[in-house]
Amino acid sequence: MRKTLATAALIGVAASIPASKFKGITESRLQRAAEALWPPTEQEKQLVGADPTGHLENMPPAVLADRVARRLGRGPLDTPTKLRVQPVIHYTFGALFGAVYGALAEAFPAATAGAGMAAGAGLYAASHGTTLPLLRIQEPPWRLPRAAFAWEFTSHLLFGLGLELGRRSASRVLAVRPRASRPAEDGPSRAWHAREPGTYRARAGRSPSS
Repeated sequence: MRKTLATAALIGVAASIPASKFKGITESRLQRAAEALWPPTEQEKQLVGADPTGHLENMPPAVLADRVARRLGRGPLDTPTKLRVQPVIHYTFGALFGAVYGALAEAFPAATAGAGMAAGAGLYAASHGTTLPLLRIQEPPWRLPRAAFAWEFTSHLLFGLGLELGRRSASRVLAVRPRASRPAEDGPSRAWHAREPGTYRARAGRSPSS
């Protein structure tokens, strides 16, 4: 079981790479669509995480990196450095979540509810809805512009969907089916035991001279 879960976790890590890429690509389109419905003010777009199109250096990963650099006496970070560090944090966090998701999906198939979108919603709740506000990096969802909540939450749903589709594809390619393979492994042994009584009786019926 440990080896199986480790393999499933690695599959989750691999699936997180295209899922994170997909999330990043869709964010600008989702932002435009959400802001067309709920236009934010310019002041609202200055909030951390509210405007990835116009203020990419003000997204949570960049703000987190700048805060850590300041604590270590190596900050503040300039904008080019923030933009270089941000994708590293983005993909690393995605990989960590992918590993946990891959292992959970193997052990508890219910974790894949909604084709992974339930997990994406859970990720949003655990990060933007809880951890980031507690760290005072980003305002809680109810204090953000409605458009910012809408596109960010939707992008997390799409990340979960991409993660699950990638996990399924990788699992098929690698043929990771431990539970399905057990009957095949036990088959020859069971077949031998099924034949063994008859073979014993046949031998028992022979005369000692034979």
